[in-house]
Amino acid sequence: MRPICFLSDFGLADDFVGSCKGVIASIAPEAHVIDLTHDVPGFEIEAGAEILQHATRYMPPDTVYLAVVDPGVGTTRRGIALSTGSGALMVGPDNGLLLPAARFLGGVREAVVLDNPRYQMHPVSNTFHGRDIFSPAAAYLASGTGLSDLGSSVPPAELVNLDLPESGVEAPEDGFEARIISIDRFGNARLSVRQEQAGFGYGSLLGVDVGDGEMKVRYVNTFGAAKPGELVLVPDSHWRLSLSINQGNAAQALSLNSGDRVHLRLLERRNAGER
Repeated sequence: MRPICFLSDFGLADDFVGSCKGVIASIAPEAHVIDLTHDVPGFEIEAGAEILQHATRYMPPDTVYLAVVDPGVGTTRRGIALSTGSGALMVGPDNGLLLPAARFLGGVREAVVLDNPRYQMHPVSNTFHGRDIFSPAAAYLASGTGLSDLGSSVPPAELVNLDLPESGVEAPEDGFEARIISIDRFGNARLSVRQEQAGFGYGSLLGVDVGDGEMKVRYVNTFGAAKPGELVLVPDSHWRLSLSINQGNAAQALSLNSGDRVHLRLLERRNAGER
């Protein structure tokens, strides 16, 4: 029995997650469901894709990934399941959500459209494919049903692609421009720049402009290296630069939103290993 890693933007205030897990339990009662997160910001496919991609390094190799961030539910967008080069399986909407993680898992080996009604809950809701199409598919795969049983084959090259931002865009004056990928529950703004791409060490001083003029921030290795209320750059748990306020909420204080551009300009470089 394969484990199921479940990610969604459903939240926990309603019965959505519980209904999906009930469907899984009725089909594959011995399957272990790992709730990765259900607090992906609503409809933010890119944020969900980045979280899912990062999580793959911590999951068992035979995991079935059930991912639902689905603003196109009920439209012509397809529901899909796919196998990867690593042997992991994935289920979700064909909107790019699965592809970054699939590439990290060795690429898409085989893909199907979830169009076999035998492996769905009926009646199928127009607005809740997570419960009626995706959860059953994940449960059947976890219990050993073949991928091809779930529906019609589709060439992997025809799947909707999504490329996550992996670096900042170079800008004048010894700086670069980054984009906010997502904002976590603490108000930290996670940027499209990985720690190893930054090119400067802890203690470096930068000018940060989010649209209201430049502010000076220090790049620190952890929140404890900053004073309460201090605006800093810090590497987050995904090893991306994060614009944060120690014991505060940077998104609220600076009116930041996912997708915003942030200009970073190096003012004082500190190389790695320097004190």
